[in-house]
Amino acid sequence: MLIYITIALWLGMGVLGSYYDTPYPSLSVYFLALTGFVASYIWGESVRPAQSSSILKVGRNSSREILIYICVLIWAALGAFGIIRGAVLEELAAYYSTLTPFVGAYILGITYAPVKEQPANSNEVGA
Repeated sequence: MLIYITIALWLGMGVLGSYYDTPYPSLSVYFLALTGFVASYIWGESVRPAQSSSILKVGRNSSREILIYICVLIWAALGAFGIIRGAVLEELAAYYSTLTPFVGAYILGITYAPVKEQPANSNEVGA
């Protein structure tokens, strides 16, 4: 689902940027700032798939998935604000990208952490 949301955001930001006369190279640099987050999530899921429901469904949720959707939401909000306000997107991308090492390290830690046994009917957030 994350890939489809990311592609939809790419398209939506392109349309918004076009409407506000944002240069496409600037949009590309800003979009590139998101790829580290998405790539780390995809890697984590490929190494150790979450044994939980999707964040978009009822049930126990993966903390990796919750984190990536929060990061994507922040990215989209900052980007839309930057496009509408005419900000320099390269600078906004640099600012947003500084969060990548922290999120990447968290995903590495969750991916390689020992699996905790949880009751089958637990609705707690966890890895």
